[in-house]
Amino acid sequence: MSSKQPREASTQRQDIDEPTYKGRSRLPKLLLYHAIPQWQQENEYILSGYRPTSGSVWISLESLLYINNETISTYSHLLGCALFLCLPLYFYRNAYKPHPNSQIADMLVVSTYCLGVAVCFALSATCHIVWNHSPSFASLGNKLDYLGILVLMWGASIPTIYYGFFCDSSLRHLYWTTTSLLGLGCAVFTLNPRFSQPRFRRWRACLYASFGLSSIIFVVHGLILHGWEVQSSRMSLVCMSWMACSNTIGAVIYAARVPERWVPYRFDIYGASHQIFHVAVMVAALIHYAGLWAAFDTVRSRFDACTNS
Repeated sequence: MSSKQPREASTQRQDIDEPTYKGRSRLPKLLLYHAIPQWQQENEYILSGYRPTSGSVWISLESLLYINNETISTYSHLLGCALFLCLPLYFYRNAYKPHPNSQIADMLVVSTYCLGVAVCFALSATCHIVWNHSPSFASLGNKLDYLGILVLMWGASIPTIYYGFFCDSSLRHLYWTTTSLLGLGCAVFTLNPRFSQPRFRRWRACLYASFGLSSIIFVVHGLILHGWEVQSSRMSLVCMSWMACSNTIGAVIYAARVPERWVPYRFDIYGASHQIFHVAVMVAALIHYAGLWAAFDTVRSRFDACTNS
């Protein structure tokens, strides 16, 4: 379906949809796609439910109190943020504290992951909230969204490296350092306007690709050193595979912009591709959390965890 079709549909539905928002005396009238400024036009298949340009952080925050086409995307990650802020306590009470061989490092690496996910979701929600503020705030929100993804990737790597190289302290510290430096480099490129210039495009691509591939490298390295039987449990590779599947499915749906491109207006508020993507990311994050729990049980339940690896 071409991008022209939904725009034509929006023109045809203008007289039908716009009056439905006029009766809300205390709420701003939601807009159709063709009525919002170009910098807000992120998905041409979402045709209604847009907030007017606010020019005020407070007014943008007030949109949390009424339904619009950012509501589900915002609240899904606000709730996800709250959940992952609580999960370290759940791990402490149900895994760390009861286990006789647990160490403070277990609590630290699992908490690092949960905090990374919470930061990612908080920045994502912030992006959705301020998206209608102004072009500069929308750009800032977009950068914060990407920064959150980097924080999540870094936070997910720290405990995986810890348990994967539980008996190889030198390799563990090497991969921790490498992952942290690559993540920091990507963050600088994301936030610094200077590095957004076209002449840095190749450097940005190489840096992001390196950061993404770094997890594959340490997983493969661990398999070469210790084999599938050991590493599949230490790194919870089955859970990692399901996590990757969930993220991939969400990303494909998001990129294809389905189902909203198939049925105009039907999924503007509920069930759009971006919302499905958010749910897929949350499911993936929970799967990885379960995998870390399993890795903790594996490593701490074996007194010979290193001697027989």
